[in-house]
Amino acid sequence: MIQEFYHEYRGFGRVPSRCLVKISSDNDKHLILFEDINEGTSVTNASEQIASEIVNKMSYDPDNCRFFETYAQYNYDTFDEILYRWTFDNHEFIAAKPNWMPGDKDIKKIFIK
Repeated sequence: MIQEFYHEYRGFGRVPSRCLVKISSDNDKHLILFEDINEGTSVTNASEQIASEIVNKMSYDPDNCRFFETYAQYNYDTFDEILYRWTFDNHEFIAAKPNWMPGDKDIKKIFIK
């Protein structure tokens, strides 16, 4: 089962921004997709911020998460996995230094029908 919700965040210049978040969970393992819906700062440019906010909001351990991004407005042509370096500060996880790579096609099928 996929959990879906819109996530609002402040983008560059404090621009109100929003993306669709989809989460597929199996026990304590989570696949998390940021789907850009063309509202404000892109998910690519706000990636670390969105990942940090979702992990903290959902009380997930980032070591048990894999992160992905795609763009609805481009017909989901790209589907990338994002790796982060995580720190824990002031009772929150913080994502940094994102590294993108092509995402697994089988995982894409979980999220994009």
